[in-house]
Amino acid sequence: MHNIAVLLTCFNRKEKTINCLSQLFKLKSDLDVYLVDDGSTDETSKAVVEGFPQVNLISGSGNLFWNKGMYLAWEYAAKKDYDYYLWLNDDVVIYENCFDELYSCIDLTEDKAIISGIIETSDKKDTLYGGFDANKKLIKPNGELNLIRNMNGNVVIVPKEVYKILGNLDIHYHHDLGDVDYGLRAQNNGIAVFTTRVAIASGEKNDICRVRQNNTNIIQRFKKLYSPLGANPKIIFYFRNKYFGFINAVFYFVFLHFINFIPDKLNKLIFGTRYL
Repeated sequence: MHNIAVLLTCFNRKEKTINCLSQLFKLKSDLDVYLVDDGSTDETSKAVVEGFPQVNLISGSGNLFWNKGMYLAWEYAAKKDYDYYLWLNDDVVIYENCFDELYSCIDLTEDKAIISGIIETSDKKDTLYGGFDANKKLIKPNGELNLIRNMNGNVVIVPKEVYKILGNLDIHYHHDLGDVDYGLRAQNNGIAVFTTRVAIASGEKNDICRVRQNNTNIIQRFKKLYSPLGANPKIIFYFRNKYFGFINAVFYFVFLHFINFIPDKLNKLIFGTRYL
């Protein structure tokens, strides 16, 4: 019997949130779910209360985004004694094999590793998320556990013994990088991070460029850069200094300002389509 807490955060995508919960409880009815609604205005919370009264619904401040929302959900869940914590994004569609594959993988690693689920496109033709190897290549399912260097947090299971060592997500991060940080922190503590052996969910590709907003003026570019959905240079500096050193962090801090200072035409001339 696996005692598991499912952690989610959501904002203004009621249909996806409800569909996610529906599929989740269809596959396993005996789950403890902790959902942070970060100030949705589309009546997500009302729909959750009406459709899934068993969900532990937590109200966010409206400025939590992914990392801080997941941090809050985990804080609530950790007050009880769970064997496993499952991160779940509400925009993925989990497959019927999801829990069997996750449990099989954690059994193979004897509850001493983090397992990140491989997410594919809805047509099953391509891999979207899961993790990247040491060569920065997206890992594709091959029937084996594969070591991850940089982890994606779409569907991730963390055993209690790992949580005891690493604790919660790093509250320094606002929206993104919290999942990557957690995986790197695990590896720095001698804890392996693996993909599942097969795809366990489908999702949608997020092609938003966080580094630079094009077709706008310099003031709007810097406003977006420093927003939670941008690549806030202070947060990036914290992350890079933590894992790649001070010089690397300073260089990238300067680069982020440079690329947002130059006009669109010069950006395209120097970097092509990389930051469009």
